[in-house]
Amino acid sequence: MRYIRYLGFFLVVLLVSVSLAPWSAYATPPRYIKIQYKADTQTLQVTVSHATPVRKIHYIYRIAVEKNGVLEQSHFYTMQPRFFLNTYEYNMSANPGDVITVSAFCILFGYNTRLTTVSQIEGSIQV
Repeated sequence: MRYIRYLGFFLVVLLVSVSLAPWSAYATPPRYIKIQYKADTQTLQVTVSHATPVRKIHYIYRIAVEKNGVLEQSHFYTMQPRFFLNTYEYNMSANPGDVITVSAFCILFGYNTRLTTVSQIEGSIQV
């Protein structure tokens, strides 16, 4: 009987502490961004690593693509397709010397940014 009372008290304290903890403690920003520009198809391929056990609550909600410091595209999402590694493709034209910057934003906490300079037009540029 005494054991059940202690167990109940412990569960109540645990439930209250978990519900009062800040959401950012459970959230992680995107860890890694890989950018690949395919000149032959004028396609920008963005791969983002972002681990999440609950893809409808904690996910990458926005990916922003800038070219030479000007916002070219901004894509919004309502869930993350896969648990960890996700690849997105966008149509985009770029010339040699253009600087492409990609930012991925977590719905709960943080973001990550990666940039590359297009150095050649005959193939793919990978960073």
